[in-house]
Amino acid sequence: MTSDVEQEVDRLLLEHGEYTPLELLLGSGRLMYADYEAWRDGEMRFLDQALSGDPDQVLEMLTQAESYLGRRSWRPEALEYRSWGRQAACDLRPLRFSAAEALNACFHRCYRRPPDQPQLDLFTDAPGTALHNGVVQALKNRDPLESRRLLERLYDVAPDHPRLGALERLTEALEDPNGPVQDVGGELARLEETLTPLAEEVLGTASRHVLIPLWRRLTEALDHCDYDPAHPRLHASYTARMALDWRLVRETVEREAGWERESLLLERYAVACERQHELTQALPSWFTLCWHFPEQAELVESSANHVLVEEWEAFQDHEPALPVSAFPAWLLVQRPALTGVLPEPGADCPESYATVYQLQRRRPTNGPDEGVLELRARLKQQDALLFTAYMETLSHPVG
Repeated sequence: MTSDVEQEVDRLLLEHGEYTPLELLLGSGRLMYADYEAWRDGEMRFLDQALSGDPDQVLEMLTQAESYLGRRSWRPEALEYRSWGRQAACDLRPLRFSAAEALNACFHRCYRRPPDQPQLDLFTDAPGTALHNGVVQALKNRDPLESRRLLERLYDVAPDHPRLGALERLTEALEDPNGPVQDVGGELARLEETLTPLAEEVLGTASRHVLIPLWRRLTEALDHCDYDPAHPRLHASYTARMALDWRLVRETVEREAGWERESLLLERYAVACERQHELTQALPSWFTLCWHFPEQAELVESSANHVLVEEWEAFQDHEPALPVSAFPAWLLVQRPALTGVLPEPGADCPESYATVYQLQRRRPTNGPDEGVLELRARLKQQDALLFTAYMETLSHPVG
């Protein structure tokens, strides 16, 4: 568990230049963004009631992250969350993550770059800095009225401020997040190519507070559109994924007839299952991808399952090389316990996979019986390289 936490923290530091427990919980699938929104909107008192999994395990994960950051000399800072929009002006009390003090304290600490690793801010000494910072905070709070009010003042005080254009575009986006979509393709391009880079530059990790309502708006516009392989991003499964709505990703994929025959839908479905901690439902989709779309099997690298990615990398380094279609069977060779949770092989899988599945289900403890010997002979005939990999595990057992 520790290595997975450290990998996720490293990713956050690389992408955002800082660590917040919120991003770790969202990235690990422990927290759904819709629940975070509800908390910021005052619809629940404590956010930890919406967590996936045991709260003690969440506390352990956050504690491990802090310990890792401490060893790297990153320094903690207090972090407050308050209600969004108009409600924020009526309630000055900080929001609480949990009634449990230890878990609440962990969530309300962030880690920023140490002083000996400076990150220059070109806007610190610019005219209108206070107004600029006010607009940024209003955007983070989803308060378009305050953002517009301060932005108008910034136009007067510092008409040449270098971020005026970015702040204007983001404020406009916040002012009408639910308006009708006239041109879905054009809106998607604007969101991907213009608004997302601007939001990430100006708001950092808080950019999703502005962007996710826009992704949700596109998802609603695409709700009844069939999947078109020529335009794979113009589908609700893609925009729902960008909105971190994993339940909706799965629903929109499942609505497509024959979705198992589309590589990108398989990948989206698998990742959504993983984000909901349903790993054994994700694996069949990854397996189908390898069997029927070997030229696109590198999509496995987008998996949220660190163990699966590590096994994929080991498979690619295996000597002698095995075809991509053999990866699912090879994975069962390396991790026989998976046969206890995976469904029986279907008609669409290679014969060698079905044989390995049966072999691992009958993995002997006191020597092979006649049925196991017959299965080994069958596997050797079906795939000699896979047979060799299987036999190697018998002398060097794996998990």
